[in-house]
Amino acid sequence: MTTLNATETVTLVPPGTWEVDPVRSRVGFAVRHLKVAKVRGRLHGVSGVLRCDGDGVASIEGSVEVAGIDTGDHRRDSRLCGEDFFDVARHPRIAIAAVSPPVGPADTPRVYGTMTVRGNSQPLELRLDAPAAPAEEDGDLRIRAEGVVSLRGFGLEWNSAFAAGGLVIDDRVALWFDIVLTQGAGPDGR
Repeated sequence: MTTLNATETVTLVPPGTWEVDPVRSRVGFAVRHLKVAKVRGRLHGVSGVLRCDGDGVASIEGSVEVAGIDTGDHRRDSRLCGEDFFDVARHPRIAIAAVSPPVGPADTPRVYGTMTVRGNSQPLELRLDAPAAPAEEDGDLRIRAEGVVSLRGFGLEWNSAFAAGGLVIDDRVALWFDIVLTQGAGPDGR
């Protein structure tokens, strides 16, 4: 992934194949509940591959295990995994397929693609913090990104309305990614 400024190119991710380190990577979310509180959670079982070409275009394929949801409330997590919401038995993973093109001088680096939840896909746009920061002295990289998705866009309309208006669970879910990438072997073995 590369950004361009007025005089030079800034490389976010060097060319090659990079794999997500599942131990050091985090995926989280926040959603408004009862119009005042925010429920925050994490998803475990992160995996993925990022392939960056010499022109700075990166293709990304990743997923998280839905059964690894952790909101700090075991009963709520069990309900979310049930067939009324995520239906983990039939849809065990949330998947992302995206691309990050080079950007111009004043642009914020972004990732564009699709996110698939419970068999339903919707467009995904994530804003990246740039440039990627070394996570360790061993050359691994850390990328942070954030975005917002709609529950209804995934067919998740498990909700009820307040008598005064509004939903118990807001439709908009904020996502954040803190991903550590390790250099993997490319198609040519490097």
